[in-house]
Amino acid sequence: MIRKPLATASLFAFALAIPTFGNSILRVYTDERHNIHLLTTGKDTVIAAEENQVGIDAVKISENKQVAGWIILYRNPDGGPPIAGKLVVWRDLRILRSFPADQVFWSWAFEHDTEQVAYHVGPAHGETVSHCELHDLRTGRLLSSWDGDLDTSGRPAWTKQLNH
Repeated sequence: MIRKPLATASLFAFALAIPTFGNSILRVYTDERHNIHLLTTGKDTVIAAEENQVGIDAVKISENKQVAGWIILYRNPDGGPPIAGKLVVWRDLRILRSFPADQVFWSWAFEHDTEQVAYHVGPAHGETVSHCELHDLRTGRLLSSWDGDLDTSGRPAWTKQLNH
C-alpha cells in the first residue's frame, strides 16, 4: 500500500477551511420580555434579559455567519431614550466576550476577520472628542485606543468603520 501523506494533509486542510454551516447564525432578535434569541440553522438559543435591559441594537453577523454581536440597551434612569451600555459578541453557541461602557456606545465593528472588535464610546450629549478602542476577542485585551475626530482622514485604519 502506498501512502500519500501530502494528499491526506491537503484534504485535511481543505476540510478545515470549509465553514461549519450546521450552526450558521441566521438572525438575532429580542422577544417581548427582552430576551435575546440567536436563531441558527441548528437551533434557537435564548439568552435571558439582563436587569433593566430594554432591547438590543446594532446587530451584526459576520460574513461566514459564525460570529454575531450586538449592543444591549438599558432603561434610562432619567426617563430619556435607552442607554447603549454593553457590547456582546457571540461565537460557538456561547457569549464569547462582552464589553461594558462607562458612557454610551455610538458604533462598533468587527476587525481582522472577527478576531478583533473596534468600538466608539462617549457621552450621550456634547461629545467633543471621540474615544475609540480596539480589543482582541480571544483575550479581551485592549490592543489600541485613539481619541480624536472621526471625520478626519488621518485616523487609524481600524476606526474607519466607526461613526458618531
